[in-house]
This record gives sequence, structure tokens and C-alpha cells, in this order.
Amino acid sequence: MGSSGDFVLARSDSSLPGLPVFDDPEWCVEEQADYFHECPPRPGGWQTLQVNDYLPENDDDRWLQRLVTATGSPVMIASVMDSDVCHVRGLTPSGVAWSTFLDPVMAADYGVSVPSPSEDEAPPGRTGKEERVRRLLADVPEAAEQIAVWAAEAGFTADREALRTVLVLTKRADPFAEDLFFELVDACGLPPADPDREDPAVSAPPAHPGHRPERNCPRGARLEATVLNLPRDGHLVLQCAADPDCYAQVWLRPDGTYQLEYRDRSPAEHYQTRTLSADKVIAALTGWTAGEVTWQRAFQWNPIGSWFSDS
Repeated sequence: MGSSGDFVLARSDSSLPGLPVFDDPEWCVEEQADYFHECPPRPGGWQTLQVNDYLPENDDDRWLQRLVTATGSPVMIASVMDSDVCHVRGLTPSGVAWSTFLDPVMAADYGVSVPSPSEDEAPPGRTGKEERVRRLLADVPEAAEQIAVWAAEAGFTADREALRTVLVLTKRADPFAEDLFFELVDACGLPPADPDREDPAVSAPPAHPGHRPERNCPRGARLEATVLNLPRDGHLVLQCAADPDCYAQVWLRPDGTYQLEYRDRSPAEHYQTRTLSADKVIAALTGWTAGEVTWQRAFQWNPIGSWFSDS
């Protein structure tokens, strides 16, 4: 199962969750921490906020205007549907607005709405999905130019070729549409996350003081062999010696992707991601057994603590 929700990209001197715009009474959550995850920041105050849900009434894009007003910066909002499709919209203070779908084939599978062609435009014999893909691809050149203008107003020079590559069929949600969103941001020319500035989500140890894996947890070559020899639908769980709710685990899904999770005792500290790389899984589990934290930065984590909270 993929994840669904919104990503918000904006420039702000304060943390995005602390902006008054998120105090809207329609945002009916008791604990913002369960719904907001701050991704590693980029230089210049650029921040990405992952919303573990959709922003209330985001279909009319009023959130774009509210966030532009609140931050005074260009804003992007990316709505992810089950990690398959990503609908990205942008707005600048001068009013430059654009919208695009990442992975047009999957967007067509989802039946996204596109303008109906005239009789002269509709090629005979083409299926509804084929026509949606064609029309989505026809919008790519204009969308790429609008996104480049968005980037220029943000103070960056976009790589137009990289933008077109992200927007067309050569880039698929494999396995996550979220990854395409971050590739789009990179193509806009924004610098990568600042390596000298720690991400608050990973700056503290993931486990409590005295965190110790169980004695029978595989390590070194045995850990590597265990991961590489996992069968489809097979699991590996690394358990803390003193606390059953402190663990790391991996599941080789039937589709061949690795679902990696870690938890530090409380449901609020339970995170999940997926990857195609067995090497990244081995590195992560090796780091977990050693009590390190840097392995977390190799992934975009989805907080899933709300799945285990009593409702």
C-alpha cells in the first residue's frame, strides 16, 4: 500500500507547521505531529512539509494562494494518490500558476480529467486512456516553461531538459510518485538539502538510551546474506533486547520492492518507506544495529504512527 497526502514546498524563516495559516479551524486534528513531517530543509529557507493526509478543501487550490500570502514566496503543492500519481500545482506572488501530473500513464489509469478534444482533434480508434495520455503529454512543453518561470521568480535557473524528462513518459512512479516530485524540485534548480544542517526528525537517536539489538540479530555478512536471500513475501525483524516496541523490519513485497520500517517504542515514532535497493536496506539495518542515525537520511520516510493509535 502506498501513501497519500500532500507535500508543500515554500520558503519561510519559520517552520511551515508553525505558520498561522495552518491554524485554520477546518484543520481538525488533535495532534499536528501525527499529520506533519518536516523533510530535510534546503538552503535559503526552502522547506518541504509532508502532510500525512490531504489539506482540507485543497481541490480549489485556495491553499496555494494562502501559502503565497503567508510566506511571500513561490509555493508548490503536490497531491500524491497511493504513491502512484502526483498532481503538482504551483503559484508565485506575481500570479504565475501551473498544474501538471507526474507519470502521465498512471494518471490516465486513474482517469484524471482532461479537456475533451474536438471531433477534428480526436484520432479514430484511440482508446480513452490513450487519448488522456496524449493530451497530458501535449501539455508538457507549456508546463515545463511555466515551471521554469516559477523557478526564476524563486531565484533559480531551471534545467528545462530535466523538467521535460521528469514530466514525460521516460519517468515513471517506480516505485513512488513522491520521488518524481523531488526530482521536479531538483530540476527547478533548488539546491539539495543542506548537509551541514541537521534534520530535526533525525538529529536525535532513534532509540532510547541503552538501545541494544537482541543478541541473535544477524550482523555483518550474516545480515547481508539474510536480506539478499529473503523470498518474496518474506520478512526480517530486528528487535531491541529490552523493549518489544523498539524494532526495525523489512518485508520483501510480492512486487519485488522492499518495505522498510522502524519504530522507537511509541506509535508516534513509527516510520515506513519503500525501496528497490537491497544495498540500501542492508546499510539501513546495519546502521540500526549499530545505534547510528545517518542511515535514515537515505530515505523519504512516511510517518505511520496514526495507523496504530486508538481512535
